[in-house]
Amino acid sequence: MQDFRANITKRTTKSKHRDGRITHHDRYLLHYNDPITGKRRMLRFKTRKEAEAAQNELIKNAKDMARQTREAPTLGEAVEYWLKSRENSVTPHTFQSYKQITRDWIIGPVFDGSIVERRQYGMTGKLPRGAKLVAMLGANIKVDEIRTAQIRTWFMQVRQTSTPYVARTARKVLSSIFRLIEEDFDLRLARMPTRAGPAYRRKQRQLLSEDQVKLVLEEAQHDKKWGIYYAFAFLTGTRPSEQLGLLWEDVDLVKGYVRIHRSQQPDGSLKPFTKTDAGMREIPLNSILLELLIEWQKRCPRLNGKLYRVFPAQGGDMGSGRKAEAHSDGWLSLSNYRNRVWYPMLKRLGLPQIPPYAARHMMISFLQAQGVEIGLVAKIAGHASPQITLEYYTHAVRERDGMMDELSAAYGIAKPMAANKTGVQTP
Repeated sequence: MQDFRANITKRTTKSKHRDGRITHHDRYLLHYNDPITGKRRMLRFKTRKEAEAAQNELIKNAKDMARQTREAPTLGEAVEYWLKSRENSVTPHTFQSYKQITRDWIIGPVFDGSIVERRQYGMTGKLPRGAKLVAMLGANIKVDEIRTAQIRTWFMQVRQTSTPYVARTARKVLSSIFRLIEEDFDLRLARMPTRAGPAYRRKQRQLLSEDQVKLVLEEAQHDKKWGIYYAFAFLTGTRPSEQLGLLWEDVDLVKGYVRIHRSQQPDGSLKPFTKTDAGMREIPLNSILLELLIEWQKRCPRLNGKLYRVFPAQGGDMGSGRKAEAHSDGWLSLSNYRNRVWYPMLKRLGLPQIPPYAARHMMISFLQAQGVEIGLVAKIAGHASPQITLEYYTHAVRERDGMMDELSAAYGIAKPMAANKTGVQTP
Protein backbone atom coordinates (compact mmCIF):
# COMPACT_ATOMS: atom_id res chain seq x y z
CA MET A 1 0.00 0.00 0.00
CA GLN A 2 1.25 3.49 -0.84
CA ASP A 3 1.72 6.00 1.98
CA PHE A 4 -1.69 6.98 3.25
CA ARG A 5 -2.35 10.69 3.38
CA ALA A 6 -5.14 12.61 5.03
CA ASN A 7 -5.11 16.40 4.75
CA ILE A 8 -7.09 18.99 6.68
CA THR A 9 -8.21 22.25 5.10
CA LYS A 10 -10.24 25.12 6.52
CA ARG A 11 -13.23 26.61 4.75
CA THR A 12 -15.29 29.59 5.85
CA THR A 13 -18.90 29.82 4.78
CA LYS A 14 -21.43 32.55 5.42
CA SER A 15 -25.17 32.64 5.80
CA LYS A 16 -27.47 35.61 5.48
CA HIS A 17 -30.34 36.06 7.95
CA ARG A 18 -33.72 37.59 7.19
CA ASP A 19 -32.80 40.74 9.09
CA GLY A 20 -29.74 41.22 6.88
CA ARG A 21 -27.13 39.96 9.34
CA ILE A 22 -24.37 37.78 7.95
CA THR A 23 -22.86 34.97 10.02
CA HIS A 24 -19.53 33.31 9.20
CA HIS A 25 -18.94 29.62 9.94
CA ASP A 26 -15.57 27.89 10.03
CA ARG A 27 -15.54 24.28 8.84
CA TYR A 28 -12.60 21.87 8.76
CA LEU A 29 -12.47 19.41 5.88
CA LEU A 30 -10.59 16.11 6.07
CA HIS A 31 -9.53 14.90 2.60
CA TYR A 32 -8.25 11.36 2.02
CA ASN A 33 -8.30 8.47 -0.46
CA ASP A 34 -10.37 5.53 0.73
CA PRO A 35 -7.94 2.64 1.33
CA ILE A 36 -10.59 0.15 0.18
CA THR A 37 -11.96 1.73 -3.00
CA GLY A 38 -9.26 4.27 -3.81
CA LYS A 39 -11.92 6.96 -4.24
CA ARG A 40 -11.46 10.47 -2.92
CA ARG A 41 -13.45 11.16 0.26
CA MET A 42 -14.14 14.24 2.36
CA LEU A 43 -15.43 14.60 5.93
CA ARG A 44 -16.62 17.86 7.53
CA PHE A 45 -16.00 18.90 11.15
CA LYS A 46 -16.88 21.99 13.19
CA THR A 47 -13.54 22.16 15.01
CA ARG A 48 -9.93 21.42 14.06
CA LYS A 49 -9.63 19.20 17.12
CA GLU A 50 -12.37 16.90 15.80
CA ALA A 51 -10.78 16.83 12.35
CA GLU A 52 -7.35 15.96 13.73
CA ALA A 53 -8.79 13.16 15.87
CA ALA A 54 -10.46 11.66 12.82
CA GLN A 55 -7.23 12.11 10.81
CA ASN A 56 -5.19 10.23 13.41
CA GLU A 57 -7.77 7.42 13.51
CA LEU A 58 -7.68 7.05 9.74
CA ILE A 59 -3.88 6.93 9.61
CA LYS A 60 -3.84 4.39 12.44
CA ASN A 61 -6.33 2.04 10.74
CA ALA A 62 -5.35 2.59 7.10
CA LYS A 63 -3.39 -0.66 6.73
CA ASP A 64 -6.17 -2.77 8.25
CA MET A 65 -8.75 -1.06 6.03
CA ALA A 66 -6.67 -1.70 2.93
CA ARG A 67 -6.54 -5.42 3.70
CA GLN A 68 -10.33 -5.65 3.58
CA THR A 69 -11.45 -7.14 0.29
CA ARG A 70 -14.33 -5.83 -1.77
CA GLU A 71 -14.57 -8.88 -3.96
CA ALA A 72 -17.83 -9.21 -5.81
CA PRO A 73 -20.14 -11.84 -4.29
CA THR A 74 -21.52 -14.76 -6.23
CA LEU A 75 -25.11 -14.56 -7.38
CA GLY A 76 -26.09 -17.08 -4.70
CA GLU A 77 -24.47 -14.93 -2.00
CA ALA A 78 -26.09 -11.80 -3.45
CA VAL A 79 -29.52 -13.45 -3.37
CA GLU A 80 -29.11 -14.44 0.30
CA TYR A 81 -27.88 -10.94 1.14
CA TRP A 82 -30.91 -9.39 -0.57
CA LEU A 83 -33.40 -11.78 1.01
CA LYS A 84 -32.02 -10.99 4.44
CA SER A 85 -32.52 -7.26 3.80
CA ARG A 86 -36.16 -7.82 2.77
CA GLU A 87 -37.25 -10.34 5.39
CA ASN A 88 -38.59 -7.88 7.96
CA SER A 89 -39.87 -5.24 5.54
CA VAL A 90 -42.50 -7.28 3.65
CA THR A 91 -45.29 -9.66 4.61
CA PRO A 92 -44.41 -13.35 5.16
CA HIS A 93 -46.44 -14.26 2.07
CA THR A 94 -44.48 -11.79 -0.09
CA PHE A 95 -41.18 -12.98 1.38
CA GLN A 96 -42.02 -16.58 0.50
CA SER A 97 -42.72 -15.54 -3.08
CA TYR A 98 -39.32 -13.80 -3.20
CA LYS A 99 -37.64 -16.99 -2.01
CA GLN A 100 -39.41 -19.05 -4.65
CA ILE A 101 -38.61 -16.63 -7.47
CA THR A 102 -34.92 -16.40 -6.56
CA ARG A 103 -34.59 -20.15 -6.00
CA ASP A 104 -36.37 -21.36 -9.13
CA TRP A 105 -36.11 -18.60 -11.72
CA ILE A 106 -32.86 -16.79 -10.87
CA ILE A 107 -30.58 -19.44 -9.36
CA GLY A 108 -32.25 -22.51 -10.86
CA PRO A 109 -32.37 -25.02 -12.31
CA VAL A 110 -36.11 -25.06 -12.84
CA PHE A 111 -38.28 -28.01 -13.73
CA ASP A 112 -39.76 -27.60 -17.20
CA GLY A 113 -43.22 -29.06 -16.86
CA SER A 114 -46.87 -28.18 -16.52
CA ILE A 115 -48.09 -25.85 -13.79
CA VAL A 116 -49.45 -28.80 -11.82
CA GLU A 117 -46.18 -30.73 -12.16
CA ARG A 118 -44.11 -27.70 -11.11
CA ARG A 119 -46.35 -27.13 -8.09
CA GLN A 120 -45.99 -30.78 -7.09
CA TYR A 121 -42.22 -30.55 -7.50
CA GLY A 122 -42.14 -27.40 -5.37
CA MET A 123 -44.11 -29.11 -2.59
CA THR A 124 -42.29 -32.46 -2.56
CA GLY A 125 -38.90 -31.72 -4.13
CA LYS A 126 -39.25 -34.94 -6.15
CA LEU A 127 -38.81 -34.82 -9.91
CA PRO A 128 -41.02 -36.96 -12.15
CA ARG A 129 -39.26 -39.66 -14.12
CA GLY A 130 -37.68 -38.24 -17.26
CA ALA A 131 -38.11 -34.66 -16.04
CA LYS A 132 -36.21 -31.93 -17.84
CA LEU A 133 -34.33 -29.30 -15.84
CA VAL A 134 -33.60 -25.92 -17.39
CA ALA A 135 -30.52 -24.04 -16.18
CA MET A 136 -30.98 -20.46 -15.00
CA LEU A 137 -28.21 -17.97 -14.09
CA GLY A 138 -26.77 -20.24 -11.39
CA ALA A 139 -25.49 -19.60 -7.87
CA ASN A 140 -21.73 -19.67 -8.47
CA ILE A 141 -21.31 -16.96 -11.09
CA LYS A 142 -19.86 -13.65 -9.84
CA VAL A 143 -22.37 -10.82 -10.11
CA ASP A 144 -19.84 -8.54 -11.84
CA GLU A 145 -19.34 -11.18 -14.56
CA ILE A 146 -23.01 -11.15 -15.60
CA ARG A 147 -23.61 -9.06 -18.72
CA THR A 148 -26.78 -7.45 -20.05
CA ALA A 149 -26.85 -9.78 -23.06
CA GLN A 150 -26.74 -12.75 -20.68
CA ILE A 151 -29.64 -11.32 -18.68
CA ARG A 152 -31.65 -10.86 -21.88
CA THR A 153 -31.08 -14.50 -22.86
CA TRP A 154 -32.04 -15.64 -19.36
CA PHE A 155 -35.18 -13.48 -19.40
CA MET A 156 -36.36 -14.99 -22.69
CA GLN A 157 -35.70 -18.47 -21.33
CA VAL A 158 -37.80 -17.78 -18.23
CA ARG A 159 -40.53 -16.34 -20.43
CA GLN A 160 -40.65 -19.44 -22.61
CA THR A 161 -40.49 -21.85 -19.69
CA SER A 162 -43.14 -20.15 -17.56
CA THR A 163 -45.22 -17.05 -18.35
CA PRO A 164 -44.49 -13.40 -19.27
CA TYR A 165 -45.66 -12.37 -15.79
CA VAL A 166 -43.17 -14.67 -14.04
CA ALA A 167 -40.38 -13.45 -16.34
CA ARG A 168 -41.12 -9.78 -15.58
CA THR A 169 -41.30 -10.47 -11.85
CA ALA A 170 -37.98 -12.37 -11.88
CA ARG A 171 -36.31 -9.54 -13.81
CA LYS A 172 -37.65 -6.99 -11.34
CA VAL A 173 -36.27 -9.01 -8.40
CA LEU A 174 -32.90 -9.44 -10.13
CA SER A 175 -32.73 -5.69 -10.73
CA SER A 176 -33.45 -5.02 -7.04
CA ILE A 177 -30.69 -7.46 -6.04
CA PHE A 178 -28.19 -5.79 -8.38
CA ARG A 179 -28.99 -2.29 -7.11
CA LEU A 180 -28.52 -3.35 -3.46
CA ILE A 181 -25.19 -5.03 -4.21
CA GLU A 182 -24.02 -1.96 -6.15
CA GLU A 183 -24.79 0.30 -3.22
CA ASP A 184 -23.38 -1.87 -0.44
CA PHE A 185 -20.35 -3.32 -2.26
CA ASP A 186 -19.43 -0.24 -4.30
CA LEU A 187 -19.65 -2.15 -7.59
CA ARG A 188 -20.89 -1.34 -11.07
CA LEU A 189 -23.11 -4.14 -12.40
CA ALA A 190 -24.92 -4.81 -15.67
CA ARG A 191 -28.10 -2.93 -16.53
CA MET A 192 -31.37 -4.75 -17.05
CA PRO A 193 -32.30 -5.14 -20.74
CA THR A 194 -34.83 -2.55 -21.85
CA ARG A 195 -36.27 -4.49 -24.79
CA ALA A 196 -36.50 -8.16 -23.92
CA GLY A 197 -39.22 -9.95 -25.79
CA PRO A 198 -42.51 -8.69 -27.25
CA ALA A 199 -44.06 -5.55 -25.79
CA TYR A 200 -46.42 -6.22 -22.89
CA ARG A 201 -50.01 -5.07 -23.14
CA ARG A 202 -51.82 -4.99 -19.82
CA LYS A 203 -55.19 -6.71 -19.91
CA GLN A 204 -58.04 -4.29 -19.41
CA ARG A 205 -59.54 -4.82 -15.95
CA GLN A 206 -63.30 -5.18 -15.81
CA LEU A 207 -64.85 -2.40 -13.73
CA LEU A 208 -68.31 -1.20 -12.89
CA SER A 209 -69.79 1.95 -14.38
CA GLU A 210 -70.61 4.95 -12.23
CA ASP A 211 -74.33 4.07 -12.36
CA GLN A 212 -73.56 0.52 -11.25
CA VAL A 213 -71.46 1.72 -8.31
CA LYS A 214 -74.26 4.10 -7.39
CA LEU A 215 -76.55 1.06 -7.25
CA VAL A 216 -74.07 -0.72 -4.94
CA LEU A 217 -73.83 2.22 -2.55
CA GLU A 218 -77.59 2.66 -2.43
CA GLU A 219 -77.86 -1.04 -1.57
CA ALA A 220 -75.23 -0.58 1.16
CA GLN A 221 -77.33 2.09 2.86
CA HIS A 222 -80.19 -0.42 3.22
CA ASP A 223 -78.11 -3.52 3.98
CA LYS A 224 -77.70 -3.24 7.76
CA LYS A 225 -75.63 -6.42 8.12
CA TRP A 226 -73.06 -6.24 5.33
CA GLY A 227 -73.57 -2.86 3.64
CA ILE A 228 -70.63 -1.13 5.33
CA TYR A 229 -68.34 -4.02 4.30
CA TYR A 230 -68.59 -3.31 0.58
CA ALA A 231 -69.33 0.43 0.77
CA PHE A 232 -66.03 0.94 2.60
CA ALA A 233 -64.09 -0.67 -0.27
CA PHE A 234 -65.62 1.65 -2.89
CA LEU A 235 -65.33 4.82 -0.78
CA THR A 236 -61.75 4.45 0.53
CA GLY A 237 -59.88 2.40 -2.07
CA THR A 238 -58.13 0.32 0.57
CA ARG A 239 -56.66 -3.07 -0.25
CA PRO A 240 -58.76 -5.98 1.10
CA SER A 241 -56.02 -6.95 3.59
CA GLU A 242 -55.96 -3.34 4.88
CA GLN A 243 -59.73 -3.19 5.23
CA LEU A 244 -60.06 -6.52 7.05
CA GLY A 245 -57.21 -5.55 9.38
CA LEU A 246 -58.82 -2.27 10.43
CA LEU A 247 -59.52 -1.81 14.16
CA TRP A 248 -61.89 0.69 15.74
CA GLU A 249 -58.95 2.41 17.41
CA ASP A 250 -57.83 3.42 13.88
CA VAL A 251 -61.15 5.14 13.10
CA ASP A 252 -61.71 8.75 14.14
CA LEU A 253 -65.40 9.52 13.66
CA VAL A 254 -65.04 13.02 15.10
CA LYS A 255 -62.29 14.23 12.76
CA GLY A 256 -63.55 12.00 9.96
CA TYR A 257 -60.67 9.80 8.86
CA VAL A 258 -59.27 6.27 9.15
CA ARG A 259 -55.61 5.46 9.71
CA ILE A 260 -54.22 2.61 7.62
CA HIS A 261 -51.09 1.14 9.21
CA ARG A 262 -51.65 -2.61 9.49
CA SER A 263 -52.84 -5.54 7.39
CA GLN A 264 -54.50 -8.87 8.00
CA GLN A 265 -52.55 -11.97 6.98
CA PRO A 266 -54.14 -15.12 5.47
CA ASP A 267 -54.15 -16.78 8.92
CA GLY A 268 -56.05 -13.84 10.42
CA SER A 269 -53.11 -12.38 12.32
CA LEU A 270 -52.52 -8.63 12.24
CA LYS A 271 -49.17 -7.23 11.12
CA PRO A 272 -48.07 -3.63 11.87
CA PHE A 273 -47.32 -2.82 8.24
CA THR A 274 -49.01 -2.56 4.86
CA LYS A 275 -47.93 -3.74 1.41
CA THR A 276 -45.41 -0.88 1.15
CA ASP A 277 -44.19 1.88 3.45
CA ALA A 278 -46.25 4.36 1.42
CA GLY A 279 -49.33 2.35 2.40
CA MET A 280 -49.15 3.87 5.89
CA ARG A 281 -51.63 6.71 5.46
CA GLU A 282 -54.75 8.49 6.64
CA ILE A 283 -57.87 8.44 4.47
CA PRO A 284 -60.61 11.05 4.95
CA LEU A 285 -64.20 9.86 5.17
CA ASN A 286 -66.96 11.40 3.11
CA SER A 287 -70.36 12.10 4.60
CA ILE A 288 -71.98 8.87 3.38
CA LEU A 289 -69.28 6.59 4.75
CA LEU A 290 -69.06 8.54 7.98
CA GLU A 291 -72.78 8.14 8.56
CA LEU A 292 -72.60 4.41 7.77
CA LEU A 293 -69.71 3.93 10.20
CA ILE A 294 -71.47 5.83 12.99
CA GLU A 295 -74.53 3.58 12.59
CA TRP A 296 -72.39 0.44 12.23
CA GLN A 297 -70.42 1.18 15.39
CA LYS A 298 -73.64 0.78 17.42
CA ARG A 299 -74.33 -2.70 15.98
CA CYS A 300 -70.80 -3.99 15.37
CA PRO A 301 -70.05 -7.33 17.17
CA ARG A 302 -67.82 -6.83 20.21
CA LEU A 303 -64.86 -8.82 21.49
CA ASN A 304 -65.24 -9.44 25.23
CA GLY A 305 -67.76 -6.62 25.32
CA LYS A 306 -65.47 -4.07 23.64
CA LEU A 307 -65.18 -2.73 20.11
CA TYR A 308 -62.25 -4.34 18.32
CA ARG A 309 -62.39 -5.16 14.60
CA VAL A 310 -64.34 -2.88 12.30
CA PHE A 311 -65.13 -5.76 9.91
CA PRO A 312 -65.46 -8.93 12.00
CA ALA A 313 -67.02 -12.23 10.98
CA GLN A 314 -70.73 -12.37 11.83
CA GLY A 315 -71.43 -16.10 11.60
CA GLY A 316 -74.63 -17.13 9.88
CA ASP A 317 -75.95 -19.90 7.70
CA MET A 318 -73.44 -21.41 5.25
CA GLY A 319 -75.91 -23.80 3.61
CA SER A 320 -76.83 -27.48 4.27
CA GLY A 321 -77.63 -26.56 7.85
CA ARG A 322 -74.04 -25.61 8.65
CA LYS A 323 -73.24 -22.53 10.68
CA ALA A 324 -70.15 -20.37 10.24
CA GLU A 325 -67.82 -20.58 13.22
CA ALA A 326 -66.35 -17.36 14.58
CA HIS A 327 -62.58 -17.24 15.05
CA SER A 328 -60.98 -16.43 18.38
CA ASP A 329 -60.85 -12.68 17.87
CA GLY A 330 -63.66 -12.51 15.33
CA TRP A 331 -61.51 -12.08 12.22
CA LEU A 332 -63.09 -12.45 8.79
CA SER A 333 -61.06 -14.29 6.17
CA LEU A 334 -60.74 -12.87 2.67
CA SER A 335 -62.32 -15.96 1.14
CA ASN A 336 -65.37 -15.64 3.42
CA TYR A 337 -65.57 -11.94 2.64
CA ARG A 338 -65.62 -12.68 -1.08
CA ASN A 339 -68.00 -15.65 -0.95
CA ARG A 340 -70.42 -14.53 1.76
CA VAL A 341 -70.47 -10.74 1.29
CA TRP A 342 -68.99 -9.51 -1.99
CA TYR A 343 -70.12 -11.90 -4.71
CA PRO A 344 -73.64 -12.44 -3.27
CA MET A 345 -74.14 -8.65 -3.30
CA LEU A 346 -73.09 -8.39 -6.96
CA LYS A 347 -75.28 -11.35 -7.90
CA ARG A 348 -78.23 -9.89 -6.03
CA LEU A 349 -77.89 -6.63 -7.97
CA GLY A 350 -77.28 -8.37 -11.31
CA LEU A 351 -73.77 -6.90 -11.69
CA PRO A 352 -70.57 -8.40 -13.16
CA GLN A 353 -68.65 -10.62 -10.72
CA ILE A 354 -65.63 -8.36 -10.28
CA PRO A 355 -63.13 -9.07 -7.45
CA PRO A 356 -63.01 -6.85 -4.33
CA TYR A 357 -59.69 -5.33 -5.42
CA ALA A 358 -61.45 -3.78 -8.43
CA ALA A 359 -63.19 -1.36 -6.05
CA ARG A 360 -59.78 0.19 -5.36
CA HIS A 361 -59.22 0.79 -9.08
CA MET A 362 -62.64 2.36 -9.47
CA MET A 363 -62.23 4.67 -6.50
CA ILE A 364 -58.91 6.00 -7.82
CA SER A 365 -60.18 6.32 -11.39
CA PHE A 366 -63.38 8.09 -10.36
CA LEU A 367 -61.51 10.58 -8.16
CA GLN A 368 -59.27 11.44 -11.07
CA ALA A 369 -62.28 11.80 -13.37
CA GLN A 370 -63.72 14.32 -10.90
CA GLY A 371 -60.61 16.49 -11.33
CA VAL A 372 -58.93 15.72 -8.00
CA GLU A 373 -55.18 16.31 -8.17
CA ILE A 374 -53.10 13.39 -9.34
CA GLY A 375 -50.74 13.65 -6.38
CA LEU A 376 -53.54 13.76 -3.84
CA VAL A 377 -55.11 10.66 -5.36
CA ALA A 378 -51.74 8.90 -5.10
CA LYS A 379 -51.44 9.87 -1.45
CA ILE A 380 -54.86 8.42 -0.66
CA ALA A 381 -54.07 5.27 -2.67
CA GLY A 382 -50.81 4.74 -0.77
CA HIS A 383 -48.58 4.48 -3.83
CA ALA A 384 -44.82 4.50 -3.24
CA SER A 385 -43.68 6.58 -6.22
CA PRO A 386 -45.04 8.84 -8.96
CA GLN A 387 -44.25 6.20 -11.57
CA ILE A 388 -46.52 3.63 -9.97
CA THR A 389 -49.47 5.99 -9.80
CA LEU A 390 -48.94 7.47 -13.24
CA GLU A 391 -48.78 4.01 -14.80
CA TYR A 392 -52.17 3.04 -13.43
CA TYR A 393 -53.95 6.28 -12.61
CA THR A 394 -52.13 9.48 -11.14
CA HIS A 395 -49.53 11.73 -8.39
CA ALA A 396 -48.12 14.93 -6.04
CA VAL A 397 -49.36 15.87 -2.56
CA ARG A 398 -51.62 18.60 -1.15
CA GLU A 399 -54.45 18.66 1.36
CA ARG A 400 -57.90 19.56 0.11
CA ASP A 401 -61.11 19.74 2.12
CA GLY A 402 -64.11 17.94 0.74
CA MET A 403 -62.05 15.76 -1.58
CA MET A 404 -63.73 12.51 -0.55
CA ASP A 405 -67.19 14.06 -0.92
CA GLU A 406 -66.33 14.50 -4.60
CA LEU A 407 -66.21 10.73 -4.75
CA SER A 408 -69.87 10.68 -3.80
CA ALA A 409 -70.55 13.13 -6.60
CA ALA A 410 -68.79 10.80 -9.02
CA TYR A 411 -71.28 8.09 -8.06
CA GLY A 412 -74.20 10.51 -8.20
CA ILE A 413 -75.21 10.10 -4.57
CA ALA A 414 -73.91 13.29 -2.98
CA LYS A 415 -75.46 13.74 0.42
CA PRO A 416 -74.93 16.66 2.82
CA MET A 417 -73.14 15.77 6.04
CA ALA A 418 -75.37 15.87 9.08
CA ALA A 419 -74.85 19.01 11.12
CA ASN A 420 -74.93 17.10 14.36
CA LYS A 421 -73.03 13.78 14.48
CA THR A 422 -74.39 11.90 17.45
CA GLY A 423 -73.97 8.37 18.64
CA VAL A 424 -70.16 8.29 18.26
CA GLN A 425 -68.60 5.79 20.62
CA THR A 426 -64.98 5.22 21.52
CA PRO A 427 -63.46 1.74 21.22
